[in-house]
Amino acid sequence: MSEEVKPIYAKGFFTMDLSGTVRQYTVFYYTDPKFYYANLSKDEYRRELSLLRRNMQQFLDEEVIRINGVRVHAKVVYVNVGLLTVNLPFIEFLITFKGSLRSGVNNYEDEYEEEVTEYPYDILWWLPGNVVEVSMAGEVNVKGNVLTVKVSEGTRVGGKESITFIVDNV
Repeated sequence: MSEEVKPIYAKGFFTMDLSGTVRQYTVFYYTDPKFYYANLSKDEYRRELSLLRRNMQQFLDEEVIRINGVRVHAKVVYVNVGLLTVNLPFIEFLITFKGSLRSGVNNYEDEYEEEVTEYPYDILWWLPGNVVEVSMAGEVNVKGNVLTVKVSEGTRVGGKESITFIVDNV
């Protein structure tokens, strides 16, 4: 990625089913004033996808994700670069991980390095049970089993985040 390419926004969608499988779709949007992504050849594009996959996997490997106290490992399963316009690229990632759920109270935790956000982002979690407690930076809203979080640029995030939810029948 060129130094002129700057992130401007991100959106993450997470779904968890009763088997404990989490599917994450995250899109990062950028400004690209010198058209770095628009000008990639097919070979350069393939190399860029490989680099993006490795870099994201490295970030995921540094996180400590736990479901009900047991560490799980996230894996990048897909990456794509697209263009809204020649100077507005986006990068999509599909990520998955799996833990074990139980009937009653369940907990998702993610520990990662604290940082101050350089751009705003939104997160949506669709869980298999009603959310009862959330510990995350940003503007958190809960409606039953759906959790949304809006994080503004300049917000301190990271450390330990958690979501507690109740599942009726596993």
